[in-house]
Amino acid sequence: MGNTTFQGSSYISKPPTHIFTLPLGLDLPPGPPAHTFLASYFESFLDIKVPITIAAVYAISVHLANHVRKTNKTPLSICNTKLFKGFVLAHNIGLCIYSAWTCAGMTAAIYRTVFELTKVGMSASTSGEQVADFLSGQAGLLGTSKRGSFWRSLCDLNSGIWEQGLNYYGFFFYLSKFYEVFDTVIILAKGKQSSLLQTYHHAGAMMSMWAGIRFASPPIWIFVVFNSLIHTLMYFYYTLSALKVKVPKALKRALTTAQISQFVLGGSFAVLHLFVYYFNPSTGNYCACLKDAGQGFALLFNVVYLAPLTYLFVNFWIDQYVRSFRKGAGSLKTAAPSSSQSKKTK
Repeated sequence: MGNTTFQGSSYISKPPTHIFTLPLGLDLPPGPPAHTFLASYFESFLDIKVPITIAAVYAISVHLANHVRKTNKTPLSICNTKLFKGFVLAHNIGLCIYSAWTCAGMTAAIYRTVFELTKVGMSASTSGEQVADFLSGQAGLLGTSKRGSFWRSLCDLNSGIWEQGLNYYGFFFYLSKFYEVFDTVIILAKGKQSSLLQTYHHAGAMMSMWAGIRFASPPIWIFVVFNSLIHTLMYFYYTLSALKVKVPKALKRALTTAQISQFVLGGSFAVLHLFVYYFNPSTGNYCACLKDAGQGFALLFNVVYLAPLTYLFVNFWIDQYVRSFRKGAGSLKTAAPSSSQSKKTK
């Protein structure tokens, strides 16, 4: 096969060719537990018409509003009211708390499937050899076999993080992308234009999360975990700004850098899923991490979405922290009197 073995129960090889076909006629994956909030709407919200319609209406509305804001930069009168300021504060606090809840929930789900030794039938009397087997990928997950792997916990739809919590937290994270458009509403209400970065980011996130959850694509866990972590920090920063708390520019720069890093590192790790095969003790065979055209489509869609987004964020970083710095330094230099002027003054 021309593969490279690693972790004892997984290997890297060429992706299966069938995952690059059109994802037509695929059944929905298992949704959140039936008793949970909005679980009965899982199928309805994952209809392709939902994200396409909302994303299109959002993008068109922002384009029209930007056209108005090009000449009229007067904030709406409501912006000066306590009601609006209270909404902005509640919006940022709510998304900060929600993002932290999602990140914590997904971290716990990963721990349950990857790192919790009790899941492989280990106890206080577990030998050092057994622990070594687990850490090297030789111990089975969920106590079903003596062979399993880190990759099985990520890729197996029935015995991995999808069933342990990604189907639940991922579904709500997808829905949260629709609410996040209020970020843009707030910007426009204040008399500013929405940047291409802002519009592309929100519209694309709706479609990317839809694809990942609709087809239960394993790499979508990366989007949910790391994006929720970044959003926790980002909305905490926005909360401080709404409270008029001065935040050092270095922290804002670090946050933007972290966002770019998540795109590059997360996207690279997501692509790795294409080439991974893991041992499945349930079948006694090696399985591709991405099993069908839907999972392959979701991964490729996310990667294609991330490429321009990374470019836009890098441009934003340069504009905010390099060009603005040079402009500020140039202004100070121009304002400072020359030596000859100083002598004349004296």
